[in-house]
Amino acid sequence: MDGTLLSYSNLAIFLSGALLMAMVAVLLTVKSNVIRLILLCTGLIGLAMVSTAIPWFVVLLALGFGFHLYQANLLKQKLPLLVSACATGLLALLFIGYLFFTLHLAWLLIPILLLSSSSFSMDNAPQIAPPLKPQTDPEVYVENSPLTSFPDKQQLRQKYNELINEDSFRAALIVLRLEGFAQVNQHIGRDFGDLLLSQSANRIKDLLNSDEVFYLDEQAKLAHLGGLNFAFICDLQSHNHLHQQLIKQIIGATLKPFNVANCTIEVKVRASYVHCELQSSSFDELISHAYLALDSRPDKQIVAYHQQMTVEHLEQQARLTELANISFADEFELFFQPVIRNSDGQIEFLELLLRWQHPTQGTLSASRFINDIRIAGLGYSLATFVIERAGELAMALRMEGMRVPLSVNLFGPEMLNEEFVDFVYGVIGEHQLRPGDLILECPLHIFTSLDDKGRAMIARLNSLGLKVCVDGLGDNPVLLSKLPSLAVEYIKVSPALTADFSNQNNIRSLVGGMVEMHNQQQTKVIFEGVETLDQLKFVKSLKAYASQGYYFGHPLSSLGLMSWFKQWLEAQEL
Repeated sequence: MDGTLLSYSNLAIFLSGALLMAMVAVLLTVKSNVIRLILLCTGLIGLAMVSTAIPWFVVLLALGFGFHLYQANLLKQKLPLLVSACATGLLALLFIGYLFFTLHLAWLLIPILLLSSSSFSMDNAPQIAPPLKPQTDPEVYVENSPLTSFPDKQQLRQKYNELINEDSFRAALIVLRLEGFAQVNQHIGRDFGDLLLSQSANRIKDLLNSDEVFYLDEQAKLAHLGGLNFAFICDLQSHNHLHQQLIKQIIGATLKPFNVANCTIEVKVRASYVHCELQSSSFDELISHAYLALDSRPDKQIVAYHQQMTVEHLEQQARLTELANISFADEFELFFQPVIRNSDGQIEFLELLLRWQHPTQGTLSASRFINDIRIAGLGYSLATFVIERAGELAMALRMEGMRVPLSVNLFGPEMLNEEFVDFVYGVIGEHQLRPGDLILECPLHIFTSLDDKGRAMIARLNSLGLKVCVDGLGDNPVLLSKLPSLAVEYIKVSPALTADFSNQNNIRSLVGGMVEMHNQQQTKVIFEGVETLDQLKFVKSLKAYASQGYYFGHPLSSLGLMSWFKQWLEAQEL
């Protein structure tokens, strides 16, 4: 008998402790105040029943279970309702056991534990919300939006369809895209962003007071296409270039700072235009052409649509489809072009140039498809292919007794990560390359935006014996001040600086200063785009280290690299 009492006492202690832990867990994790209150009251009643041995506390428990069952039914969720019903039924069965089979009251704590588990699923279930609120909110937002006063795309379409039926219709559709709102929305909120957008649109609207700009309704000439895009239609029958003048005025007006929420903010605008003729395209095609012009030339502020943009866009889409299943080894090939030292006319290194032997568009240079490669997510794969192929060519040259470095172009930030540097290390070891056998040529913009991690990657490449060359010096003179601090072996000067040197005195002072600066930094300056003997003489007079261009030969396939190099060496001996 004493053993039985002891076992019942241990059971009561164990279940009471478990119930206390469950109550703490509910209070800490469940978010609904109603559910927390129900479980707290139910748990306290259960503990009072066990500690006082008063069985009729079960009536209060039944009320708590019933209210909990009611809450589960409101959620219309099967799992909480099923668990609550099972807990209620179990409570009834255990109380019957207590009345007729001398079951200990501590067993009645088990249904409360089961009930607490259902509370977690009830708390995670979707909450019931008033049905009208999500429907009315968007309507209130639209009504209060300051842009609703502008005609929409449908009104612009309707006006265009009216004009296209008139005789001698000649006009231009102008699309304006405002930029700079992402930071506005992020820093001062979307409400202020909408206000700023409305102010910008009103500035534009005030400039469209010319009689040649068509009204879209009784008072407005500017349509809001959605987002940050606006449009208007300009008559060109009297003034052929009126739309261009209006665009320049709009750009000048939007450059004036705005004062919103005590902040001075600048907004930029880009514009494209499409000519509308009597037998022109449909309205939707014109709009798509204007968007295509904006997207095709993101670096230009004013873009005129022309048919070639559609051709280029279709070709790009076709290339992207082909790139999905392309084999680099089968369709890509490396060409080469020599870099010649100005001092003795010998080869400093051979630059490897990537070409795509396209089945329908012919041989494509890297500038034609490198952006497609990035869009397709193949930038890193292509970089590793080029490095692997360059390593094979370098090893083949050395086996033939021909010691000449090879350079490869990396068109993006692929090199500035641990994975790529580790891959280059593996290629060097696999092909037994020596320091200086490979040179990496990278665009100027990569180096001018280097962070500490990027500089560490450059240092690692140098430690592996790879020389680095900056390509495109002079394309962006504003950034030249950052270059002296870069530890690179070569710097290539853009052909744009020597393409037209009719006024050599001005060019000499500009380019000569850059050459002298890098000569003092022990960096070898190479001039690209040398096509004539006069250009070569001019480059040599600037004390440049080497030259490259069609004067020395057009790019050739690397398949004939060995034979070409042998012929070059034989010609030099003669």
